[in-house]
Amino acid sequence: MFSVKSALAISVLSAICLHSANAQLGGAAVVALQQDDAGIVVGEPLTAVEEVVEMTPLADGTTISKLSEVRKWRDAQGRFRRDAAQYNQGEKPVFDTAAIIDPVANTVTVIHFAEKSANVFHLPQKGQWSLHSWVSPFDKPFEARPGVKIQEEKLAPTILDGVNAIGRRVTRTRPPGTIGNDKLVVSVSERWISPDLKLMLKTTSTDPRMQEERLVTQIDRSVPDPNLFVVPPGFAIKEITLNESQK
Repeated sequence: MFSVKSALAISVLSAICLHSANAQLGGAAVVALQQDDAGIVVGEPLTAVEEVVEMTPLADGTTISKLSEVRKWRDAQGRFRRDAAQYNQGEKPVFDTAAIIDPVANTVTVIHFAEKSANVFHLPQKGQWSLHSWVSPFDKPFEARPGVKIQEEKLAPTILDGVNAIGRRVTRTRPPGTIGNDKLVVSVSERWISPDLKLMLKTTSTDPRMQEERLVTQIDRSVPDPNLFVVPPGFAIKEITLNESQK
């Protein structure tokens, strides 16, 4: 699920890229690097399709819905590709960009298909933008503003789309004044991961301001086409090197 940390990270790398590349491309690279599934996983190739529904209630009772589809590929060497697109009900998603994390080359590449161009970010060996092995989201520390109370509950294991899944439910209680609110705000989220595939399978978030569900609807464990992890022929490539001082 997209977090406050992800939003802050986008602003950081966008500032970096003002000196070296288009800020939007920098932001796409950050989104790819900040995903829970972006950690390096070797020997577990897969293809996954994730459907996202985001619903925002308005004061007059109207609900605004946004639909997105996310496609993910991972090869046996740990290369990871993520494509995402928003679309309207009854339409097909149009994928304008692709982000590829390559632990072999130590790069993250953002491809723009309409422009036939790609930015290849060469990453530092350590620091904020270095690559790392996959870490279970359940082992990561919580981030919250002062005054927010967090309660975590372990859920009974289940099977999602034929895959073993373990889950956690997190309740965040925000007293008045914590986020500019005049009343108590309680939000509940659930996350389900596959410890075998090291993949987020499902997340739900219920909050007075928004409801969101992300669900993996297709999983294929065969080896993806190697061409998915390289820039297509004929595309203009811009090489950009990030170092540890750029953070």
